[in-house]
Amino acid sequence: MNVLDYFQSNLAEATIIVGMILLIVEIWLFGLSTIILLALGIAAIITGGLVWFGVLSETMTTVITGSGVGAGVLTLILWGPMKRAQVITKRDYNIHSDLMGLEFTLESTLDIQTPTIVRYSGVSWKLVLSNKCRDAVLEPGSTVKVVGVDVGKFFVEPKPQDSAAETAK
Repeated sequence: MNVLDYFQSNLAEATIIVGMILLIVEIWLFGLSTIILLALGIAAIITGGLVWFGVLSETMTTVITGSGVGAGVLTLILWGPMKRAQVITKRDYNIHSDLMGLEFTLESTLDIQTPTIVRYSGVSWKLVLSNKCRDAVLEPGSTVKVVGVDVGKFFVEPKPQDSAAETAK
């Protein structure tokens, strides 16, 4: 007995098995990243169950049509929830880096309109004010501390002055 004869004589079971294989591939290999295999696997299992209980006729055309239509309907139903599940909140900048906490002395004025450039480790970095200090204007000679890192950018805030240095003034 060949595979096609087995599928034809046990169409409901074979459809459920194919649906489970599609779900296993979708979950283990793709990590629920494609909605097509998910919808087709679920639709095949549902169609196989409907054939098994006699709701649908036991023909290859019915199984293929039922699985295809079911996959289309499930795709429409699952599209919104799957899309929302993939939304990733993006931070303004990276707050996990070995470069955090670096301090620089400004050579030029730094404000929201005029970022300044500093060389560190052979790379030119743009110093940009962090979101907390958007209205600040830092004069040359001010010390700033890195609080965030992005590609080619250090997000900085003014370094808090020591209380001993403040009382000496």
